[in-house]
Amino acid sequence: MKIISCVSAIALMAAAGTTLKADTNSVASGKNAKQPIPVEAPTPAFTGTVTAAYDSMYNFRGIDWIPNTGMFDFTLAPAWHITANDTLTMPLWFCVAVAQNNYPRSYNSKPYTELDIPINYLHTFGNFGLGCGYTMYNYFNYGFPAPGTTYKPGGTGIQHEINVTANYTVKTGAVAWTPSVTYYYELGQAAPYNYASINAGSSFLTPALSAAVPLYKDIVSFNPVTQYNVSFGYNINTAGKKVYGFNNWQLVAPVTWKITSALSFTAYAAYTYQPDLMNSVTLTQTPISKFYCGASMGYAF
Repeated sequence: MKIISCVSAIALMAAAGTTLKADTNSVASGKNAKQPIPVEAPTPAFTGTVTAAYDSMYNFRGIDWIPNTGMFDFTLAPAWHITANDTLTMPLWFCVAVAQNNYPRSYNSKPYTELDIPINYLHTFGNFGLGCGYTMYNYFNYGFPAPGTTYKPGGTGIQHEINVTANYTVKTGAVAWTPSVTYYYELGQAAPYNYASINAGSSFLTPALSAAVPLYKDIVSFNPVTQYNVSFGYNINTAGKKVYGFNNWQLVAPVTWKITSALSFTAYAAYTYQPDLMNSVTLTQTPISKFYCGASMGYAF
């Protein structure tokens, strides 16, 4: 659960990966046999990234998830390249609120924490990518006691979600454009737990457009992503009714500096607009229009 969903981010990252192809150096190929033979760079079977970040707002699908505070988050994303066209990723994501839960009727005064355990599969063919995935969300220190209800210690909850995604990448000059669409379906909470924030059977659709724009060689790049999100009973409005239709629009504009071949620094500014959404757990209205920002340091291996 982050600004750009883990599933979409990993799918786009995997779709952008390329493998060098070696030309056959023979008379039959029509190449000059005296030319050096290009060396094929095999794709490693296993790769991954480690990222540490700060976000001034936890914007998840249009909702200000932790009101009045930012968060620190950490990602460990191992990837198994099963074939040149098939990738399995597991972007483990953990976050902790910078401040304590100080909104009205909070369950306790401990900082909110969350651990997401996703597993995603992506198959690419040509410029297309098709994928599916599953995510288990683990919430800690969240929620509040309401009359007639009981909560696990600290507001602990578990949520299950599945998704399907598709994307297509096209280049215009040096710029790569990737339109994509991802559909999320909520399976609900785990049976032993009595707290979850999303209605089982609800769903969420995210059409998105991202771009990869080189600013300075392969060292500095601009990678904006915009989303027009649609809720199918996923969020609620300020009247307490489920939202069907337009949920929110958001734009994230990150700039990445590739310090070394493995180390990179990213800073972003973002904007979200939603007409009438409420946080279903804290019962606080999400700002209609809000700017936020963040930064991260990443290491690829």
